[in-house]
Amino acid sequence: MNELTPIHTINSLTLKRDDLYAPFGRGGVNGGKLRQCMMLIDSVKDDFYEIISYCSIHSPQAPITAASAQAHGKPCTIIYGGTTTEAIKRLPMPRLAMQHGANIKIAARSGRHAVLHAKAKEIATDKTFIVQYGINLTDHADVLYRAVADQAENIPEIENLVITCGSGITATGLMIGLKKYGKSISKIYLVATAPDRRNFIHKTLEKHGADREFEYIDLFGQKGFVYEKPANASWGGVKLHPHYEAKAMLWLMHKSNLKLDRTLFWVTGSMPLEGVA
Repeated sequence: MNELTPIHTINSLTLKRDDLYAPFGRGGVNGGKLRQCMMLIDSVKDDFYEIISYCSIHSPQAPITAASAQAHGKPCTIIYGGTTTEAIKRLPMPRLAMQHGANIKIAARSGRHAVLHAKAKEIATDKTFIVQYGINLTDHADVLYRAVADQAENIPEIENLVITCGSGITATGLMIGLKKYGKSISKIYLVATAPDRRNFIHKTLEKHGADREFEYIDLFGQKGFVYEKPANASWGGVKLHPHYEAKAMLWLMHKSNLKLDRTLFWVTGSMPLEGVA
């Protein structure tokens, strides 16, 4: 979990290959979010019996949490809302979570994170640990540093850094790491595929003495953007996650004017394949 994932330069563009953190094998659940969840559950495993999480039916958070819980010998429940049993059986992320031993519960008519978090708290006992939206690490600073910030250690001195922004946890941890390791990056571009997290990011960075300016590209707020609609993009044979990095890469290639040889693109994870568990 503590090993640095590599830096690759492919066709002039530098990539941080966090998708190569793949302890369950090639094609399995992988990436920086998995490392975050593995370290988070490892840090609380002696205090809690079971794990609960909640997310969109399209989110990889479900299989990530299920796989992490399974690896630590903990039962896991995934809470969904605004969906049906038929959709759960059909869609790849719930199915993959179940392959990793998760119990699935449709607990609300709404799929909003706030609603599902409230439902998770209703279900939880004093022996239940809740993995929150985006695998939130703000109350677990040691995990935030070890799982995210420390991955900045091998980032080269470069002009531009592009990272997809969903919950903002990875982006925040990265910027803390840049401060920790004294990395000089002129411009950071957060390509947002979820609601605006700038206030959360700045408050967390301030708490860790690492606040800085960054460019915010709001894909989520653009007309016609649909989180559930996948995008298709790859770079030099590296296939990018259709809901996250693929959309950021399309922005980089077609909407930005960044010089590729002066840019690092952070690959948080790749799409896990159903049946690989």
